[in-house]
Amino acid sequence: MFLYSILFPILSILAILWFFYRYLKEKQSLLTVILWTILWLFVIFFSIFPNFSERFARLFGITRGLDFIIIVVFVVLFYVIFRLFNRIDILQDEINKIVKEVALSNEITLDDEEDE
Repeated sequence: MFLYSILFPILSILAILWFFYRYLKEKQSLLTVILWTILWLFVIFFSIFPNFSERFARLFGITRGLDFIIIVVFVVLFYVIFRLFNRIDILQDEINKIVKEVALSNEITLDDEEDE
């Protein structure tokens, strides 16, 4: 048995537990926890049974199992990056709205400055 067959399942279980902990603390949505749990279960499955990655690869027309895993990892990473960029854009819009509201509520006119 290879080292990754022992190490990856342990790390995956810890990651799943961490996501459930964050869900219980209301820092993650249930959908996020489910998606990451599925991903980590695939990591466990493919690390214990590496030959099954070749079967999945053939379903998608890919010749090697490792190529399939790398492509899946890239797809997941691109999805996460896409979600992060969307979230950053939303937060930036919200910050701009707050700054405008604060600036308008603290508006100082030239007459106010001369009186002081």
